[in-house]
Parts: sequence; C-alpha cells; structure tokens
Amino acid sequence: MKKRYFSITAIVAVMFLVALSGYLRLQAKHDVPARVIMDNNGGRVIFTHQAHAQDYGFECADCHHDNIGQDQPLACGSCHPSAFDEKFRIEHQKTFPNDEACMRCHSEPPTGPLAEEDKPDTEIIPTRADAFHNQCMSCHEESGGPYGKDSCYDCHAR
Repeated sequence: MKKRYFSITAIVAVMFLVALSGYLRLQAKHDVPARVIMDNNGGRVIFTHQAHAQDYGFECADCHHDNIGQDQPLACGSCHPSAFDEKFRIEHQKTFPNDEACMRCHSEPPTGPLAEEDKPDTEIIPTRADAFHNQCMSCHEESGGPYGKDSCYDCHAR
C-alpha cells in the first residue's frame, strides 16, 4: 500500500516541477505584438498589429513616425494624449528614451517649468483620437479597409 502512495507522490511531484518550469520559463519577446488594445470613449479597438505589419505588408514607418534611434517605436500616447492636460504635461516626458524626442515639439529639451511662450502649440498636435482617426481612416480609405461613418463598429467594440 505504501508503494502506491510513493508512486503517486513521485508522479505528482514530477508533474508539479514540469508545470513550474513551464510557468517560470521566460517567453520569447516578439518584435511585433499580435494585437494592441486601445481603450477609448468610442469603444475599445483591438488593432491586429501583426496582421497589419506582416500580412498586409506595411512597414513600421507607415504608421510610426518616430524614427529617433530607439529600438522600439514610442507609444502613440507619448505625443498624442487623450487631452493636453496637467497629467500629460507631467507624465509624457517619462516615455521618451532620450532628449532627441523632445525636439519634435520643443526648440530644446526642457529642464524645468516652461514659460508660456516656450510651450509648443498644441493646436497643431492631434490628440490620440484625432491622430488614430486621421492615420487609420486615411489608410483604410486608400487600401479598402473599413471606412466611413457607417463602419465605426468594424473597429470599435460596442
């Protein structure tokens, strides 16, 4: 009877170690994420990033216009916030890899609070919703993807 419990315990221990090693093993990092989820007021958009990059043949620079020498593209919200509010003013600079990124909107990298005349004109920088709609909708119109006022829910979840 004791041999049976020993065998069961040994099998359970081996299965536990196999499961633990699978759980602790680091996942390989993908260069292109399969999907990107964008939360917004119009309904969450699940962007099929990998399909656009690999299946449809788009280059990174077709959408990401942030060639400032970093390994990975910047998050869109780094430059295109949902609103140009105090939170964005404080937080956005933490998302940039170097001072070169600052030069897109500022004449020189800011070192402290900016005078009103040194702040970039946010009227010419689209918010995230405007940037996505301009970028996505223009590409969809050209490439035959969902486009137009009646196609909102082709991308936005209800």
